[in-house]
Amino acid sequence: MTEARSDTAAPIRPLRDAFTFLLIVSATFGLQFLTLVTGIIMARLLGVEGRGVIALVLAVSVFAAQLSFGGCLPPAITKLLAERGITARDGFGHVLRRRGWTLVVPSAVAAALLLVLLDDGASGQRAEIAVIGFVVTLQTLFFSIIGGCMQGEGRLVRMAWVALTPQGLFTLVLGTAAALDWGWTATDVLLAYVAAGVVSVAVAIASLLPARDDDGARVPESAMWQEARGNYVSGVRPLDGLGLERILVGGLLGTTALGLFATGLAVSNLCRLVSNAVSVVVLPRVASHHADPAGQRAVIRRWSGISLALVTAIVLVLEALVEPVIRLAFGEEFVSAVSVARWLIVADGLLALRRVLIAILQGQGRGGVASWIELALLPVLVAGIAFSALHDSLDGVGMSLALVGLLSCVALGWKVFRAGAGSAPRVSAEDGPSRER
Repeated sequence: MTEARSDTAAPIRPLRDAFTFLLIVSATFGLQFLTLVTGIIMARLLGVEGRGVIALVLAVSVFAAQLSFGGCLPPAITKLLAERGITARDGFGHVLRRRGWTLVVPSAVAAALLLVLLDDGASGQRAEIAVIGFVVTLQTLFFSIIGGCMQGEGRLVRMAWVALTPQGLFTLVLGTAAALDWGWTATDVLLAYVAAGVVSVAVAIASLLPARDDDGARVPESAMWQEARGNYVSGVRPLDGLGLERILVGGLLGTTALGLFATGLAVSNLCRLVSNAVSVVVLPRVASHHADPAGQRAVIRRWSGISLALVTAIVLVLEALVEPVIRLAFGEEFVSAVSVARWLIVADGLLALRRVLIAILQGQGRGGVASWIELALLPVLVAGIAFSALHDSLDGVGMSLALVGLLSCVALGWKVFRAGAGSAPRVSAEDGPSRER
């Protein structure tokens, strides 16, 4: 009976994967569009320096969230929920009630870091902005963890569309402020971001499946922490998941340089969004073929080829459009960002391919390989940005990111295609059959 079900599902699964991928890509492109719109509005409302302050607060918040619980807990929760076929409320409600207070710690660290990095020239309201950074970090953690819960419940498309809520609300509020000429400061913009975040967290919680009141479905807290420790480095993705490059640029080159850098990032991260959508699909598909090396190799070749084609096309189009887009959308004040944006587009394409390769290795049960490669290249990234800062070269930061992306793709690609592309991962006796997503 199992064999018959597999035969029937075989031709349907690629179509289902393609449909899911297209919906997730649509949502991620919508998110990118909204991010670009808010970036343009903030640039015109606040100028280069004010835009840099906003970028620094968001970068520090992402850094603190990702380095603490936001990087390792969501994939751990996803795995534990999916393999048990339970709801997040039943499986982890008790853990959140007991350990939710721990999310305050990284949020406080983010606030302290902002007090150090912000200078009086950038803002005369350091304390207020630090408090706002605390709240933004807390919201980021909640949103990441709830996203992992939705993914574990198998609601991939719903998760992607819920992710649009905060940016959509923020865009609406910012657009209103600009249209009515309210004369907002950086603090006002951050308060609007917090308000949008509160509503979005509520929407995300409401999107979870209702509890089934099954006490036997509770996941032991020790199992969650054990899984989170194993996922830590590959979940954090220190090369581009921490916002480390933005923090270093803001701290070493100043908020004015960060404003230009953030403008370049705003028009260069389409590849990353596409790779996220690919990774959502490819990881479970690779893992589901663990007992079929030939089928696993076919999945790897198909999605690697799709990723390479998409990334190449996006990079070429963006390189052709980047200068007129920045000039027309952000204004003449931001034209200096064009040169670094060109390097950031290349870097984003390479780092996007790297994310897909990491997802493949994780699907093969070889996530530790990707973790070691990430750790080995992290000093290269930091040294490259520091060297560029010493020479006051924002372009050098983009070159450093592109170099690290290239080295990462080479190393990961070697492991995927030369060192066991079809090897089957170890599967414990307790692992059940994978659930259809």
